[in-house]
Amino acid sequence: MRKYLGWGARLTACLVFVWCASGTAWATYATDFEAPTFSASADGVVLSGQDGWYLPAGVDMLAYTYTDNVLGIPQNPQGGDQFVAGTGPGSPDFARGQRDEMLGEGVWTFTYDMAAHYPGPAPGGNNIGSFSLQPSTTSASFIHLFSWVDLADPTSFNAYYLGYDAGGTQFAQPGASPGPEWAGLSLDHWYRFSTTVDFDANMITEVSFEDLTSGDTASFSPLDWYLGGGATPAEAPTAYRFFNGGTVPDNTIGWDNFSVIPEPATVVGLLLVGLLLRRR
Repeated sequence: MRKYLGWGARLTACLVFVWCASGTAWATYATDFEAPTFSASADGVVLSGQDGWYLPAGVDMLAYTYTDNVLGIPQNPQGGDQFVAGTGPGSPDFARGQRDEMLGEGVWTFTYDMAAHYPGPAPGGNNIGSFSLQPSTTSASFIHLFSWVDLADPTSFNAYYLGYDAGGTQFAQPGASPGPEWAGLSLDHWYRFSTTVDFDANMITEVSFEDLTSGDTASFSPLDWYLGGGATPAEAPTAYRFFNGGTVPDNTIGWDNFSVIPEPATVVGLLLVGLLLRRR
């Protein structure tokens, strides 16, 4: 007797076939912060409440138009009309933008464009800002930290990583350097960073860099950069966060072209879990 696949199995097979045939990554979330999904202005519109973003604590980030934005952040060479940014008023208040998403299985890549800006006087105050998975202290997280090369001359910054060793101890600030391309970066200049993590291995497996003006690129595959918990994984992250601010006012980062992309095997696993839950 011929057996027919149920609708769920047929759907999964079709999706897997389309994925493999197209070679296209499927983002669970991707945004360029453009209208009509996001409202923005030259003076800034509060990010919280737009497309699932919210303020977990501190000061709201804002959505800006590149044209005439009050921050003076230049146009992203690969951007559209809008971006988001946060400006820290100085410790203990910081600017944050957060969005919830269940993570924690398979391989995922987080990509974002950023440009640091600081109109204030010397000396500067760390840190300029960061991207992280949340909760950062109790989950399988990492922090991509942006900090000054020299506080006495706050004109360039490093983009190092706060990962963990196998024993679960976080790297000391300013973090581990993937290479010279992540050091001595310029203000008011757009860069693209990607971080690939394997939640099953609880490790950062690859990081990449691109200068969006020159087109220069670099990548690095660490062998011993763990996520929170080290060799013994912590709980799964439930959100990602943009963070801006340091010990002095005016530390600012603009963000654009953000995406969260699982690898094909991870997507298949997510589809199967969803189908099983539906059957139950």
